[in-house]
Amino acid sequence: MSKQLTEAYIRAFDARDLEAVGALLADDFSLQDPVVKRIDGKAAALAMMKGMFDGCATLSFRARNIYTDGATTLIEFTLDLDATHLEGVDIIEWRDGRMHALRAYLDIPKG
Repeated sequence: MSKQLTEAYIRAFDARDLEAVGALLADDFSLQDPVVKRIDGKAAALAMMKGMFDGCATLSFRARNIYTDGATTLIEFTLDLDATHLEGVDIIEWRDGRMHALRAYLDIPKG
């Protein structure tokens, strides 16, 4: 089940579909990554994502691999935001069909 939820998240994020992303997030969702540090709450996370989506002309989010272990999934991904290419790993914790936590580890370009 968590792999199908993860695939739905990847499709929604790649399509910049905030409504579909929001449907997958728990109200107490938390996001950690090296850029935003930590965001708590579904509304705050969606506001950050909206800013990201609106702030770029092109966005491509692609999974290289998806690994599952019970309610935890790992995505090895590439993310292109306009001319910026990022690679990383997302660790997602699922509970009751909703994403409760996402920890993103990114290879941030220097310069």
